[in-house]
Amino acid sequence: MPYEDEIQLLTTMIWDSILHLPIEPEAAPLPEGNRVMSACIQITGAWRGAVALSCDETMAAEAAGVMFALEPTDASKCDMQDAMGELVNMIGGNVKALLPETCHLSLPSVVEGANYSVRVPGSRLVTRVPLRCGQHALSVSLLESEEQAA
Repeated sequence: MPYEDEIQLLTTMIWDSILHLPIEPEAAPLPEGNRVMSACIQITGAWRGAVALSCDETMAAEAAGVMFALEPTDASKCDMQDAMGELVNMIGGNVKALLPETCHLSLPSVVEGANYSVRVPGSRLVTRVPLRCGQHALSVSLLESEEQAA
């Protein structure tokens, strides 16, 4: 573990096949102060943890536009949340395939705002993969249950 290369490859494939947008590695994390949307999905079973996807709201609107055949400016908060939930579900499902068998995914949850942090109580960050899609920074984080890590 930490699956950084695999997460980058899986996310790149999903972005390309679903959104038809290229992404590339990024050295810097998401800039602070911007409005961000984050989606998280829990993994339970033989391995316990979570996968989180974060990006700026403009990227979430662009994703919703592609996924729901809308102009990004016409994408509602609900559209953006649905798009982010579906993207993290796809990433999480592919990460789950790398883990021990008998793992299950929860429903995704989505939060948005500026200057906030997402925390999954009882977990520790395994890896955070920063990426870039055009002018938009995004990241995929893998968290592991502290009980699992012990």
